[in-house]
Amino acid sequence: MLNRKFSNLNSRTNHSLNVVQHLTHHRKLKSEKEKFEFVYVENDGTVRELDKEEIDYLQTEFEPSDGARPYIKSSYDQLTPDKKILGFLRRSEVPKEIEIIKNDLRYAEMRFPIGIYDTNNAIELPVGIYSIKVLGGWSVSVGEFSIELKNKENGKVITPKVTNWRIQSYEFGERAKKIMSLDIPKRGVYFIEFKNQKDLKVRPSNLLITRIFEKEIPSEQLRIWIG
Repeated sequence: MLNRKFSNLNSRTNHSLNVVQHLTHHRKLKSEKEKFEFVYVENDGTVRELDKEEIDYLQTEFEPSDGARPYIKSSYDQLTPDKKILGFLRRSEVPKEIEIIKNDLRYAEMRFPIGIYDTNNAIELPVGIYSIKVLGGWSVSVGEFSIELKNKENGKVITPKVTNWRIQSYEFGERAKKIMSLDIPKRGVYFIEFKNQKDLKVRPSNLLITRIFEKEIPSEQLRIWIG
């Protein structure tokens, strides 16, 4: 009688374990299915999950001739025309030996603007002197707004100089004004940090009569371009 009770207890225990294992396996499969189809290959070869903005970008419908279309690599080893490995890649094309990580660091590209409230941004810059332009308008007050770029390799910090020659132009179909110049003495990856963002004031027009009726562009919407 006692042996039968133990046998029934063991049977129920084993059944419970099987149910738990089945549910765990089911959740894992469900989690795998819910993962987005694409990942991103960084320039150092690491592969990471996409954030919400990147997923929204890939889900946007573009015209075939639109230069803003995302660059999708056909294989992990495929290089860009300028011999870089970075780019979006289908999850199924990631080599099995490479782990897909979650990483808050984002590598900005020179051909795209950067939001002044974006965090954990890095950019690779060759040696040269660059213009930093703010997008959105031609009436600009910099105030105490500043940018610091920290070299990933040696930790050296470079602060762009505010320029008095506020050249205005159009970039990415928007009004743009040069606010700083940046001198890069050594090629490398630089971490970008923005400070005192609220001090950067931008209005669309620099005509006095027009500025009276124009509102400042909200600080959170402002972007800069390094080029």
